Amino acid sequence: MIKVPSKKFANSSFAILEINGMFLLQKRDMKNKIWYPAMLGLFGGKIEKNENENQALRREILEETNLKINNFYFLNNFKLLNGNKYYFRHVFYSKINKLPEHFKVNEGRGYILVGKDKLSSLKKKIIPTDYVSLSNYLRVKYDKYLY
Repeated sequence: MIKVPSKKFANSSFAILEINGMFLLQKRDMKNKIWYPAMLGLFGGKIEKNENENQALRREILEETNLKINNFYFLNNFKLLNGNKYYFRHVFYSKINKLPEHFKVNEGRGYILVGKDKLSSLKKKIIPTDYVSLSNYLRVKYDKYLY
């Protein structure tokens, strides 16, 4: 189990988006009311009532980036304990060939594309659960380990 900040908890879904060997990361807002302000993280968010994790992920990616991605594949999840209740952070992945012209980041301070060889140098700037998920993805897909 991973220690998380004491912010409002919700079940959530996030995506590793790989674009020609580069990873799309969100530059998070600098607002103290959000988890891990000013850090880099995966795109995604809260699972709303009457949504499953896949529906939430498609909606969140569309809202945050204008990208309509139909095929996501499950990678891992995190079971987070807050008081006596568990919450889940689901992580999926998808590969896309290039960012389309209509791509636009609508939440956060923008985005960064990071090559797999540069991820470890950003470890302290990436949300911990997202870094673990990126490490899992690289291990499974490329037999590469992040430290």
